[in-house]
Amino acid sequence: MKIQEEIENLKKGLKEAVKEFEIKPIIKEQGVVESIEEGIASVRGLPNAMFYEVLKFENDVNGIVIDISDKYVRAIILENKTVNINTPVYRTGHIMSVGVSDELLGRIIDPLGKPLDEKPKIKTHTYYPVERDAPAIFDRDFVKEQLYTGIKVIDTMFPIGKGQRELILGDPGVGKTSIAVDTILNQKDKNVICVYTAIGQRKQNILDVYSTLKKYGGLDYTVIVSASSDQPLGLQFLAPYSATAIAEYFLDKGKDVLIIYDDLTKHAFAYQSLSLLLKRPPGREAFPGDIFYIHSRLLERACKIKDGGSITALPIVETQAGRISSYIPTNVISITDGQIYLDTNLFNINQRPAVDVGISVSRIGGKTQIPALKEVARFLRLYYTQFLEVEIFTKLGVKVFGETAQIIKRGKRLRELLKQPKQKPYQVEEMIVIFFLLNEGYFDNIPQEQVNDRADFILKAVKEKNPYILADIKTSKVLTKEIKEKIKEFVGKL
Repeated sequence: MKIQEEIENLKKGLKEAVKEFEIKPIIKEQGVVESIEEGIASVRGLPNAMFYEVLKFENDVNGIVIDISDKYVRAIILENKTVNINTPVYRTGHIMSVGVSDELLGRIIDPLGKPLDEKPKIKTHTYYPVERDAPAIFDRDFVKEQLYTGIKVIDTMFPIGKGQRELILGDPGVGKTSIAVDTILNQKDKNVICVYTAIGQRKQNILDVYSTLKKYGGLDYTVIVSASSDQPLGLQFLAPYSATAIAEYFLDKGKDVLIIYDDLTKHAFAYQSLSLLLKRPPGREAFPGDIFYIHSRLLERACKIKDGGSITALPIVETQAGRISSYIPTNVISITDGQIYLDTNLFNINQRPAVDVGISVSRIGGKTQIPALKEVARFLRLYYTQFLEVEIFTKLGVKVFGETAQIIKRGKRLRELLKQPKQKPYQVEEMIVIFFLLNEGYFDNIPQEQVNDRADFILKAVKEKNPYILADIKTSKVLTKEIKEKIKEFVGKL
């Protein structure tokens, strides 16, 4: 009897569940692959497809719509998998986006957000579109605070502000990536999130960057977005936009973000190849007509937000034989707020970092320097430029006297002080002390080859015996008369 009651209750429950159950049809718009060539698929039968919409091909392969015509749409295949002709393609209705969360920190991902480091899957509940309008002018604030690279020549002569876009350019193998990596390492304990984007690089180069960041503790606050040279052109094109979307996630949380694009030359070549495959009309140097726009709409997303965070962009561009007047370098120079040019000749004579002081410039960063740094750095570039102009006389065997001899003496010592090994960042207080002593003539009578050793000895002694000097500079941000006297008195006793 009890069993019969249970059966009747079960029947009743099932009948009620069936009444409440509602079948909703799922409508999918399906197309067919008409042709495919070098990672570009032509698809017919998707009249409502949107630009940058994600399409699903066979074997769960993703693609994004990059071109729309009245007969068909063309999509970039984003994975190294085979897509066959006459196979179905489905619309997803989703514009290309990347999953974002704090779990991205310390990870290597591809532009689709998939982990590449064999660690656990990244949990993301929020998605940011890879293409997003740059913040409106009314939402932006002035660049007010300096982002310190830890590199003496840059922080003193070509300061970079939080929210600025500063280009790094030079020939292959002159240390462009090293400057970017050292800048990331210098953000340790400075509450700055870093995003490093590798575009078209060899896998070994990307692993080297990863190993360096891991060794020196820079990986904890860094996301690496990798689209190596063996990955599809579509991923290489997408990489900087995905990386910027990740940076915008942290920006919206009120964080300061540093993003590195390494490098935009390879990004331009990837887009050039895609455009030629799409049979778009080639222009100068076979680049498509909108090559400027793909970089301007990317870099305009770097900014300082009112009462919020910032995105500081350091794009890298590669030159050939020092030709900064070629197409891509001039394009990016005109978009950014300054450039740091690395010269091959300086690199070959062991001037590291090989920054060309004459060509490099920072158009807005000078306003961000604290008064103490601005005071000691005010005339450094002038001194160095004057030194380079008169140094040629000594190479010709001409004897120089008086003021010219003094310019050469101090210029040589300044050049030595600007040399700096990799992974050895200097704090701003340390730079202020060293260049204050240079301006005071302290290094004038020290042999040129001993200048850096003497500077390091002074800084070590200050840290160990009188750290209050550095603390006072850091707190007051001004090189007061009392601080100057303390520095002179302390160094005079060494």
